[in-house]
Amino acid sequence: MKIKEALKLKNGSYILEKLINKDKAWLFLNDELEVPSEFFKIYEKVKRGYPIEYIFNEVEFYGKKYYVKEGVLIPRDDTEVIVERALKLLDEELKVKSKKFKINEKLNVKNEKLEINNEKLKIVDCCTGSGVIAITIKQYFPDIEVVATDISDKAIEVAKKNAKLHDVDIKFKKCNLFDEKGDILISNPPYVENSYPKPNDYEPDIAFYGGVDGLDIVREIILRAKNLEYKYAIIEIGYNQKENLSKFLEDKVKEYEFFKDLARNIRGVEIKF
Repeated sequence: MKIKEALKLKNGSYILEKLINKDKAWLFLNDELEVPSEFFKIYEKVKRGYPIEYIFNEVEFYGKKYYVKEGVLIPRDDTEVIVERALKLLDEELKVKSKKFKINEKLNVKNEKLEINNEKLKIVDCCTGSGVIAITIKQYFPDIEVVATDISDKAIEVAKKNAKLHDVDIKFKKCNLFDEKGDILISNPPYVENSYPKPNDYEPDIAFYGGVDGLDIVREIILRAKNLEYKYAIIEIGYNQKENLSKFLEDKVKEYEFFKDLARNIRGVEIKF
């Protein structure tokens, strides 16, 4: 098979770019060349449903490349809206803290409040998986404290590797959800209904399923964040979970707002405790 024929196949261009270590422009300029023999083996494996991200141990998220391997959830584009919401909230919170600090400084106030205003904001990324949310936030706000937690040893291993790859300082902690205080809780937890089929057989069930209605872990995260006196939480949820989660939130938090992804589907909720 020649390159020009392979380029017509789904994922053909990406596979060739990785195998030959050339970009798409080079492939089109040299499309009469024969494809490497390894191409067929990889293409057939992907065609049968094996994630291409696991083959090349690479995934792109928020414009940057990350390491990923079998046993760890593959980040999706949909989750980028969670990051954007978190970045916006952080920007607003830091402006508020900065404004308060400047007022106190001008008045020469030396008190407990000023000390609090001097503290770093602390973000906890619960169910961090490959670490892409925590790492992206730390890249945009290097001065805040970021803690990332996960119950999976593989996830922690991959997330640590990604933090090193992107040269960010994040505290990683293996635990069931989270058990420490912070200012803002961010999470892409397992929220898929148990009856819903997974997109493939290779990503871990523990990273997908969240009970009959998918909200068991989401509810637990919210209650835990409230008990630990978090100020905000931003949590990814499913497109059909707004009604059930609204009923749960109604008498438990000060405010909440659902927001949508680029496809205009419900993708997350921002909570103020």
